[in-house]
Amino acid sequence: MSEEVFKRLYSVREAARYLGISQWAVRHLNWSSKLPCVRQGRRVLFDIYDMDRFIENNKREGHHGDDLSTQETRSDDRDFGRTGPILDEVLR
Repeated sequence: MSEEVFKRLYSVREAARYLGISQWAVRHLNWSSKLPCVRQGRRVLFDIYDMDRFIENNKREGHHGDDLSTQETRSDDRDFGRTGPILDEVLR
């Protein structure tokens, strides 16, 4: 049995798709110290755990505490952000 290894570091492009924002917005978050990065030479990579933390830290309740409409909520309960294959599905 071989143990499956999941990708943890993502490029600017992949991070942008994961977070649902532009590549420039990802760079701006990094430059403003709101989203840390890992540098490998000239490459700038983002840790999936830092992106998840960013999402959790920036969650807001609906207006006046109302629940979000069903259109604004996810229709499934899958754990996006912990595994490579799931992120591949998001990036499609």
